[in-house]
Amino acid sequence: SNAALNTTANNISNAETDGYSRQKVVQEAADALRTFTTYGCAGAGVDVLSIERIRDEFYDNKYWSTNTNAGQYNMKQYYMIQVEDYFKDDETNEGFTTIFNKMMDALAEVKKQSGTIATKAQFVGFADNLAEYFNNMANNLEAVQKDVNAEIKVKVDEINSIASEIATLNKQINVIEMSHGQANELRDKRTLLLDELSAVISIDVSETPITDANDPTRETGGNRFVVKVAGGQVLVDTNEFNTLSCIARTNKEKVNQSDAEGLYDVYWVSDQ
Repeated sequence: SNAALNTTANNISNAETDGYSRQKVVQEAADALRTFTTYGCAGAGVDVLSIERIRDEFYDNKYWSTNTNAGQYNMKQYYMIQVEDYFKDDETNEGFTTIFNKMMDALAEVKKQSGTIATKAQFVGFADNLAEYFNNMANNLEAVQKDVNAEIKVKVDEINSIASEIATLNKQINVIEMSHGQANELRDKRTLLLDELSAVISIDVSETPITDANDPTRETGGNRFVVKVAGGQVLVDTNEFNTLSCIARTNKEKVNQSDAEGLYDVYWVSDQ
């Protein structure tokens, strides 16, 4: 009863803690006491077997899959809004259509009054505006490309950091659980890191028990925890993890001639 009360108090105090999973006490009837009376035995209450997390791995995997899509489209929306602002054409901001139409109207006036210097000068002025618009647009789009490039570097560093933390947690969890303990809080922390990772890249998570080669029926308490990304590439394998690196392209490696300089390609460190 004391264990159950403490667990309930722990659940209440962590109700607002990010990533916390509600816990429950698993009990079984204690061995009865022989009383040598008419009834034969007297109940001895319950024994606490373990304190376990109440969590459904099925819904975790569904959340990670959905979170990846949400993260992808949120990022696309963020940069698309910037691009749309650059192409905006309304009462407050003259865009391509307005500038181009003004130039064509000025050209029509030149055709009507080809001998007038004023109409020619006006047409040249509107043509200059159109050229300046294209130059400014090219600079703005290049700035967006550079921002995206910098964002890629930040996300790669974030993936590497999370992978390192997950590998460390895997080792701590196995140490505790191979000693017949329950690493509930550490498992919650690991799941929270996977939530963060799934917002950056698609993940596939699996956990399998580690068996004794000499006695496969014996439960060691340890688990192999594998996180795969990018269509099956192993990022974390229990205590080991791989890292990604950003390598800037040279001018000869540009995909498009108008690309900004130094755009990153992402490689596994072992593939460099």
